[in-house]
Amino acid sequence: MKKTLFVSFSGGRTSGYMCHWLLKNKSDEYELVFVFANTGCEHEATYKFVDECDKNMGLDLTWVEAVVNPEKGKGVTHKIVTYETAARKGEPFTEVIKKYGIPNTDYPHCTRELKMSPMFDYKRSLGFSAKHPMAIGIRADEIDRMSPDAVKNGLVYPLCTMTQMTEADVRHWWAAQSYDLALSTHLGNCVTCWKKSDRKLWTIALNDFERFQYFDRMEREYGDAGAGDLKRVFFRRYRSCVDLMNECKEPFKEFQDFMPQLQLGMFDPIDIEEDCGGGCEIQ
Repeated sequence: MKKTLFVSFSGGRTSGYMCHWLLKNKSDEYELVFVFANTGCEHEATYKFVDECDKNMGLDLTWVEAVVNPEKGKGVTHKIVTYETAARKGEPFTEVIKKYGIPNTDYPHCTRELKMSPMFDYKRSLGFSAKHPMAIGIRADEIDRMSPDAVKNGLVYPLCTMTQMTEADVRHWWAAQSYDLALSTHLGNCVTCWKKSDRKLWTIALNDFERFQYFDRMEREYGDAGAGDLKRVFFRRYRSCVDLMNECKEPFKEFQDFMPQLQLGMFDPIDIEEDCGGGCEIQ
């Protein structure tokens, strides 16, 4: 009898390739259940890519979104949506912010409530425990991103432990496909994610400042929500969306895909970013 393995498809190239690899190499061993958790703040190109992968690979993908119970002590559950009905105006994110406050370095609850909790609840709805094994798209060349609580949370990393795949391997495979993610790395996941580097955020602010309108509205309307005495803002060093708008006006080198100096480890402070656990990062 096959074991069931849930697979978290984050919407990036690495997790998309992981889906392909598991289907090709582990279908005889596992009953694979593919899941995409939508925050409502991803780029439209991400949604299109997820849908294309689903149709081209035959994933039978389930799209889930967080359902927030405003009552204290009641956790996040899930609802099932589709490519056509998925939230695209931040609706799930807004409900999380209303209850738990704006996420930031001190309150990093967005991945937990928008991705992990709804996926855990989905697993429970199928009769599995919340910690039943789930595959996460992290490559062998980014093994440091593996969660220290992986065993506790039932997370497995096929591209690190079942095979050894690097970014070059993944990009080489996608280059041979008839479709790909039509998106630069810095625009992946929640487009203006507070965990991204300043270089990425400034590049977005400089070229597409409208992307910050949602986060700016959240700061203005719900900055007092959640725990803590200070009015909350999203970005590191207690900076708001307005601060990012002003900072991007100063000269800096814009982010581009394949910046060798970053890969070689310049360690410029503006390139520091925080991991969006659970495999959110676009690759």
